[in-house]
Amino acid sequence: MFTHNRCQLCVNAKEALEHVRLKVPFEMTEVDIKKPENSRWFEEYKYDVPVIHANGEFLLWHRVDVDKTVSMLQQILKTPSK
Repeated sequence: MFTHNRCQLCVNAKEALEHVRLKVPFEMTEVDIKKPENSRWFEEYKYDVPVIHANGEFLLWHRVDVDKTVSMLQQILKTPSK
């Protein structure tokens, strides 16, 4: 998840993703776009965090709809629902 420390939408997205994870297990890495080493991502997403990628591909941004995200992840990861 592309994020930064002053992002309330990111906090909400993380909470929603925990509900998604109960149905479709996955690992999540957070990338703080405001750190100097992530300047590439800052230029791309500075107005759009949170941004979620799955398997290196764009999945969604801004808000996480749990049911839709479960469905999209199942398709990407080819996993059945729990």
